[in-house]
Amino acid sequence: MRRCNLILIEGVPGSGKTTLAAAIAGQLTVAGVPTRLVLEGDLNHPADYEMVAHYNALDFADLLRRFPEASGVLARHVEIQGDDRFVAYRRLAQQGAGLDDAVLAELAQHDVYETPSPETYGRLAIQRWERFVAEAQGGPVVILESCFLQNPLTVLLAKHNLAPAPAVAHLQRLSAAVRPLDPLLVYLWQPDTRATLEHAAAERPADWLNFVIGYVTGQAWGRATGQAGFEGMVAFYEMRKALELDALPLLGITTLAVENSDQTAALPAVLAHLEVGAP
Repeated sequence: MRRCNLILIEGVPGSGKTTLAAAIAGQLTVAGVPTRLVLEGDLNHPADYEMVAHYNALDFADLLRRFPEASGVLARHVEIQGDDRFVAYRRLAQQGAGLDDAVLAELAQHDVYETPSPETYGRLAIQRWERFVAEAQGGPVVILESCFLQNPLTVLLAKHNLAPAPAVAHLQRLSAAVRPLDPLLVYLWQPDTRATLEHAAAERPADWLNFVIGYVTGQAWGRATGQAGFEGMVAFYEMRKALELDALPLLGITTLAVENSDQTAALPAVLAHLEVGAP
C-alpha cells in the first residue's frame, strides 16, 4: 500500500461518503492493513468535536457554582487544555452520568460548534486536529468522513457567513496540521447537486432535512442572502461544493476528486491510488 495514514472522505450530503468510507475500510482490512473507521456522529471522534461543550477556565468555574448538584460530575469529566475546558456532554448523558435536562441544555448552548466567534472556533478546531495527528502517528490507517471540509465550512459559512478567502485559509491550516500523516482527501461530487440532495432527503428522516435546512438557511448566511427552505439548502450546498472544488488544489495535500453519480466509481479509484487490489 502506498504510504497514507489518513483518508478523508468529503462531499455534499448524499454523495456516498459513508458507503465509500466503509468500503475502503473493508478492503484495507482484507489486504491486512490495520485500519480504524470513524463515521460522522461518533461521540468518541478522535479529530472532531461531537457534542462537546467549551468554556474558558473562569466560565467553567462559574458553571460549577451555578449547578452545584452537577459540579462533581463535571469536574471529574472535564478535559483541560490550557485555559480551555471541554465537556463531552452527550457522551456523559449516554453513560448515565446523572446530568439533568437543565445542565445538558446549558452545555449544549456552549457546544464548540455554537462558539460565537469564528476565530475561537478555528483555534479550537486546529488544536484538536494537531492533538489527533500527534496521537495517530505510527498507528492504523484512520478513515474519517465529513469532518475535514464539511463541518468547518458549514459552521464558518452558514453560521458566520465568513468570506471564502478566510474559510479557505482555515482549510489550509487544517491541511498543514494533518500533513505528517500523508493524508489522502477523497472528494465525491455529482453534477446535479439538487438531485443528490433530493435523494438524501428521500432516504433520511424528516428531522434530518428540517435540521439541515434550518442550520444552513436560518443563520448569518441565510439572513445575508435571503435564502430559505429546500431551495435555500440547494443554493448553500452548490456554493459550498464550488468553494470546496476550487480549494482542493490549494490545500497542499494529496486530493482525489471523483465524479460519483452512480455510486460505483469512487472505490476503484481510491484503491488504485493506494495501490491496493480492487474487489
